[in-house]
Amino acid sequence: MPSLIAELQRDALNQGVSVTEILQKCLLVATKLGIGEFADWARLELDGYKTKELPEYRVISGEPVTFDPYKGYEGLRIKPHSFSEILSKIQVNQSISEIEGLHRQADRANNGGLPMLFGPDTEKSLMDRLESPKQPYLFVRGAALRNILDVVREMVLEWSLKLESDGIIGEGMSFSREEKHKAQSVTYYVKNYIHGNIEHSQVQVESVDSIQKGSFQEFDVSQLREVIKSLKDSLDKLGIEGEIKAELVSEIRTLESQADSPKPKTSIIRESLASVRKILEGAAGTLVASGLLDQIGKLFSP
Repeated sequence: MPSLIAELQRDALNQGVSVTEILQKCLLVATKLGIGEFADWARLELDGYKTKELPEYRVISGEPVTFDPYKGYEGLRIKPHSFSEILSKIQVNQSISEIEGLHRQADRANNGGLPMLFGPDTEKSLMDRLESPKQPYLFVRGAALRNILDVVREMVLEWSLKLESDGIIGEGMSFSREEKHKAQSVTYYVKNYIHGNIEHSQVQVESVDSIQKGSFQEFDVSQLREVIKSLKDSLDKLGIEGEIKAELVSEIRTLESQADSPKPKTSIIRESLASVRKILEGAAGTLVASGLLDQIGKLFSP
């Protein structure tokens, strides 16, 4: 019978296992080892952040839209620009199982996303600015929801690898007294495994030297700029037109903005690159698209 830690690693790597199941096993392991930090985080992810501030990976981007029964969804242009930027973000506080359901729903949709309601105060402020009373939404693509699931999956995997490296593996459904003692003698900080700034999150913990600052440690900025340049140079060679091309242009602008930022957001970059990949995979019949996909893949290589 494989050890608990080996099972956790196997499940984290298996896209066929739901993130909900992985977190349930993570909660079991953390509770048995007495690692309250991770047990609390797993419970928040499983139950939802109903009264808690969110870690950054749960704040996602979308496009403000309104719904017209005759025309469908229409982009919403709001002034000032700073207000429009605020409206392009939404906090996803639902349980991880609800997020998985939303992701499946977005994947099944013909337009690759779904509309999400704003909070009541934001909705009222928006509707007061509209010339006609239309329902405002934030249109969120499936890749943005997938990013939340991928971050959680990666956190569990990294944590389980750290446990294994410290000699904590578990046999069957239990841990030895020595393993429990090791778990108490080594401090496992949730913050070490979260990619992105969580300084304003209720899951933040005491500051430690090994903390990840959440800037741009996973990417080489110069490589990202090369990818952006290649994408711009190849726009007219990919054989895509209309809305798909407009979407690609929008994602390139997002990447440019992050590359120029003094504090690039890894989660935003990952989300944009996921959207770019999806578009390129649709045009993968061309050598140009294949080359771009390969170039994006190398961006994540160590």
